[in-house]
Amino acid sequence: MTARILMVALDGADGSLVDRLSQNGLLPNLTSLRARGRVKYLTAHAGATDDTLWASFQYAAGMGEHGRYHYLQRLRSGRFGMICTDEVDRETFWETAPNLRIGVFDIPKCRLPRQLNGIHLADWLVHGRYFQEPKSYPAALAGEVVARFGAAPPSQCDHDGPLDDAEAADVLANLRVAVARKRAAALHYLGSDAWDLFIVGFKEAHCAGHALWDLVNEVDPEFDPSRNERLGTPIETILGDIDGAIGDLVAAAGSGTQIIVFSTTAMQPNASLAHLMPEVVNRANRILGESRWTRFVRHVVKLEDRRWWPLCEMLPYNENCTAFRINPAVAFKDGQVDAERSRILDLVETLLMELRDDQTGQPVVAMIDRAASQHAGSRAADLPDLLVHYRAGLCPGSVSSLRLGRIKAIPPILRPGNHAPGGFLIVSGDRLDASDVTGMQNLGTMAINVLHGSGDWPADSAV
Repeated sequence: MTARILMVALDGADGSLVDRLSQNGLLPNLTSLRARGRVKYLTAHAGATDDTLWASFQYAAGMGEHGRYHYLQRLRSGRFGMICTDEVDRETFWETAPNLRIGVFDIPKCRLPRQLNGIHLADWLVHGRYFQEPKSYPAALAGEVVARFGAAPPSQCDHDGPLDDAEAADVLANLRVAVARKRAAALHYLGSDAWDLFIVGFKEAHCAGHALWDLVNEVDPEFDPSRNERLGTPIETILGDIDGAIGDLVAAAGSGTQIIVFSTTAMQPNASLAHLMPEVVNRANRILGESRWTRFVRHVVKLEDRRWWPLCEMLPYNENCTAFRINPAVAFKDGQVDAERSRILDLVETLLMELRDDQTGQPVVAMIDRAASQHAGSRAADLPDLLVHYRAGLCPGSVSSLRLGRIKAIPPILRPGNHAPGGFLIVSGDRLDASDVTGMQNLGTMAINVLHGSGDWPADSAV
C-alpha cells in the first residue's frame, strides 16, 4: 500500500546537528530528501517545553490557543494534574478531516486516542509518557503492537548527571533496539492500508540528547572527543539508525509520496535554579506583602481556597526555566487589574534579574518573558505570567541580591542536555509549500491543505 503524505517526526533531535549531518552525507536518506526538496529551520517560543510543541503540532495552534505549557497544570478543578485530561474539547488536526484515511503512529504527548478514520497509537516508544501503558484506537491496536514488536526497552532519559561508559553503552544499545522496533512496526502498518496521511514519531534522538549531550557539546568542561569515538559516536549512531528507517519508510510509501521530516527543538547544555527557586519565591512574596499568617493558613487550613494561594506562585516546569503566575484572587481587590498586575510583574522581574551567582558574581537569569500576555488566543490566560530563563550550563549552589538576600541549596546533578529553540524541517514533494511554515503549529495544516486539494502549488526553490 502507499501514503499520499508521509510525516516523520524526530522528537528532540537537535536541528543544527540534523542540518549538518544531512548536508555532509552522514545521514544519506535525509541528504537525498533535502537535495530534491527544501529545508527550513523552525522557530518556537524560547523555553517552550516539548509538551507545548507537541500540543502545537497536534492541535495546529499556537500556545495561546491550546494553553498547554507543561504536562502538569492547574485543571478546571483547581488542582494540579495531567493537562491532557482537560483537553477533551480540543480537536486535533487529523480529526478535522474525517474523510481522509490517517495513521498516527506513536506521536508524543497526545491526549487519549479516540475514534478516527484510521489508527492512532500513543505512548509505546516515546519520551515522557502520559499514560501508564500504550493506548490506541482501535483499542486492540496497542496490545497487538506490543505483542508483535515488543515492549519499550529500558530508558535513562532522566538520568541524573553524565553517564559512565557502561551506562552510555546501555543507553545506545536500548535506543537502537527502540529504533529497530519502531521501524519494523511502522513499516508493517504503513503497508497495511492505503493512507492519505501516515505520521510516525521517533523519540530516540530526544533521549540521546538529554543523556549524552556532553559527548558532542564542545563547550562542556568534560567534553572528550576521543571518548565519543570510543563509545561509537552514540548520538550520530542513533540519528544514522533513524535515517535508515526513514529511507525504508520513504521507499515503502511509494514514489509519488509527499515527504515531511521535522525535528522539534535544538539541544543545549542543561541549567537549573529549580533547587533555589522555592525560597526565592517565598522571599519575593514577603516583599510583595504576604504575611506569615497567610502562609500558615495556606499550608495548614485553607489550601483549596484561592484567596489563600500565594500571590506569586511557582508553576511546574522544566529544569532550565521557572514559570510564575500572579494569583488574581489575592492581588486584585480594587478593580485596577491591569495596573496592579503590571506593577507586581515589574517588581518580580526586577527582583529576579538582581540575583547573582555567589561564586562568579554573574547574573543567573538570562531573560524573562511574559508568556500569558505575549501569546494571543482563547487560552492565553492559562499560560505563565512570567517565564524565567536560566543561563545555559549554570547550576549554582547559592545566589544573592541586596533585597532577596543570600539563598543556598545543594545543587542537583543534572542530565547533560536540555531543549532550546531550533527545530528543523525537510519537505520533499511537488505539492508541499512550506513558505508559511514557521513552527510546529503549521505542519498539520500544510499537510491537510494538500490532501484537500488546496496545495497544488509549484515547488519553491527555497524556503
